[in-house]
Amino acid sequence: MTPLTTAFERATGLPVQRPEWAEKKTSISRGLWANRPEVLLSLHDDFEPLKEVWQKLEREGDATPFQSHVWLSAWQRHIGTNRRVNPAIVVGWDSEGGALFILPLGIERGMVLNKLIWLGDGLCDYQGPLLARGFSRQVSADQFPGLWQNIREMLPLHQIVTLERMPERIGGQANPFMALGNMRRHASSAHLTMLQEDWESYYAEKRSSGSKKRDRQKRRKIEELGDVRFVTPACAEERLSALETLVAQKSVAFARMGVANIFDKPGHLDFYRALASDTEAASLFHLSHLSVGSSTAAVSCGLSMGGSYFYVLASYDEEAEVARFGPGVVHLMELMAHATGTGHRVFDFTIGDEAYKENWCEVEVPLFDYFEPNTLAGWTSVGPRIAFLQAKRFIKQTPVLWQGFTRLRAAIGSFSPVRSAGA
Repeated sequence: MTPLTTAFERATGLPVQRPEWAEKKTSISRGLWANRPEVLLSLHDDFEPLKEVWQKLEREGDATPFQSHVWLSAWQRHIGTNRRVNPAIVVGWDSEGGALFILPLGIERGMVLNKLIWLGDGLCDYQGPLLARGFSRQVSADQFPGLWQNIREMLPLHQIVTLERMPERIGGQANPFMALGNMRRHASSAHLTMLQEDWESYYAEKRSSGSKKRDRQKRRKIEELGDVRFVTPACAEERLSALETLVAQKSVAFARMGVANIFDKPGHLDFYRALASDTEAASLFHLSHLSVGSSTAAVSCGLSMGGSYFYVLASYDEEAEVARFGPGVVHLMELMAHATGTGHRVFDFTIGDEAYKENWCEVEVPLFDYFEPNTLAGWTSVGPRIAFLQAKRFIKQTPVLWQGFTRLRAAIGSFSPVRSAGA
């Protein structure tokens, strides 16, 4: 064994071995040239042996909650398997056996070609690696393309790389994938706001006097309908109940907008139910709702990590009388106050360029997509994909076109019956 391999086994207790499905490709690689750093690479097709190392990197390194062990392992169980995705998780280790990075990659097997994707694809607003705090000191931007070539050589057979929704930075560090070049802007950006130590100061600074007056008027109208309470469900049963209400309310909204219901996709509802009921996910996956009298007027789910709150899904009861007074906005403000009070200093509205975010967010986070074909089949596939995403971005960033598209989509959707996600 090389010294690096010995250190890896001693520090982690994980044997260096080849996954069965990886055929004859090695799971160990070392930098052999000056532009390739001295990093031991290991390839894994199973989450569980990496759990301790993974969660340590979550706590001590730079990542988003969308790359957490509990989020991605649940995604693989309920969604990835349905999509014929095999995990191809790459871990980089330093000379002391410490994890420098984790790349949560997967191979999605298709009829014609295999794609290299980020695990969590389709349900992660941010995608990318988990990085140790010292990663950028050990692997420079100039060295990462060479390291990526090493990684590509050890991965199972695939014809195209499609890595999407990547931010320029991962925590306090530059995202090393930006060094690969040829990045394309994703159709949408993400947006966030920096909270203050207390909600009252933040609210006073963010909202104009006219907005504050309207907020008070709507709040009074809602209070006339019943006692208003912000509720964070404590036990699994209550969390599941809140989730089911969110799903029902959101399904109505999807139908109204003519948007495909994400909860109808194979495994998606089970994925959210698993997170809502998993005690290990309790500190990460946060559910809350706004109660007006005995009814639930609005619900949301979000993620919490490292002093940042990530606003993921939100809904309100469109068919109730309270809908006229904006219960979703009232719930959002209660949630932001809650996030401030629980020590969060960033409120991340995540992906999407919805107009209401302009009322709160002062930071735009551009996202990037990376495509790398390596066979003729990959080249013939990447062209249409890039053209589609460019057209999508152009439409979304052109207000007249986007408004026309959303109206047409809603008109078409009005002819489709609302389907229950639990059916």
